[in-house]
Amino acid sequence: MSNSYNSHAIDPLTGINYKKWKQDVEIVLGVMDLDLALRDDEPARPAEGASASQRSKYEKWQKANRISLMIIKRAITDAVRGGIPDCKTAKEYLAAIEDRYLESEKAETGVLMHSLTTIRFDGNGSIREHILTMIDLASKLKNLELYVFNKKPESSVTNL
Repeated sequence: MSNSYNSHAIDPLTGINYKKWKQDVEIVLGVMDLDLALRDDEPARPAEGASASQRSKYEKWQKANRISLMIIKRAITDAVRGGIPDCKTAKEYLAAIEDRYLESEKAETGVLMHSLTTIRFDGNGSIREHILTMIDLASKLKNLELYVFNKKPESSVTNL
């Protein structure tokens, strides 16, 4: 695990960046060879007299799980962390976070779509600011994996 790619490569989860945050967490844990705890369920505790390979597999999973949980918790703001129930495994903890943020993404998608479809240029400010506002809304929808444009956003917005 002497890898230069570390947990500082993850922007903290703030509530509006869930998808990117999850991708970053998965990449960092994968590069650090700690994603075993996300891919596999916890192995059974080896019995007394178990083979060295069984003990090694169990210990490797335990270490990956412990460090993964620390990295995930460090990559969440205190305000967000307070709303996530504590879990025994990194896999369960990520699932708890996902449950919380998939619902809020649906609501955010609705608000953004409503804003994009009802926004009108009212003559106040410049048309450039209005177009940039629309591009920003479309970009936020794209981050939620809802694509508004089939080509460059700038050319589509100017055609509205």
